[in-house]
Amino acid sequence: MSRHHFFEFYTLKLFGLYVLLCFLILLNLVKFPLLGEEGGKLSFLLMGLYFWTIYRPELLPYPLVFAAGLFLDFLSGGLVGLNALCFMVVAMIVRAQIRFLMGQSWSVIWAGFCVAVTLVMIIQYMVYSLSSMTMLSPVPLIFNLIISYLLYPLILPPMILLNRFLSD
Repeated sequence: MSRHHFFEFYTLKLFGLYVLLCFLILLNLVKFPLLGEEGGKLSFLLMGLYFWTIYRPELLPYPLVFAAGLFLDFLSGGLVGLNALCFMVVAMIVRAQIRFLMGQSWSVIWAGFCVAVTLVMIIQYMVYSLSSMTMLSPVPLIFNLIISYLLYPLILPPMILLNRFLSD
């Protein structure tokens, strides 16, 4: 395969990754009626960012993580910059722990995601409580955390397949 064809093929693979991240952003915007009146605030994009920050950090530079968070903020109507800040904090923490995480079992990676999503949702809960000057009910937070914990293993297979595809 010539160098030009290799570059085109690799670019096509990267396009698949970024399409997946856009799809996760769209899933973040979907309201699931079974999850209460607000439809849940699940962390699909965080699932993708966490996975790719561990396994392909070079494909997810900090400016892209920040931009994805801002894009989600604008689309969701949330506080502009909150997701961007939270995602940057998670990306920096995960990147600082890549050596540890790369050698770990799937259950440790999942536990790490549970810590990351808990951190993000608690920060968001506190910021929204402060901005509304009232203590929001913690019940939706707890429910959204549990659902996010349980969804991570279901979102993982397509990301693992795409990661293998990018490795070829």
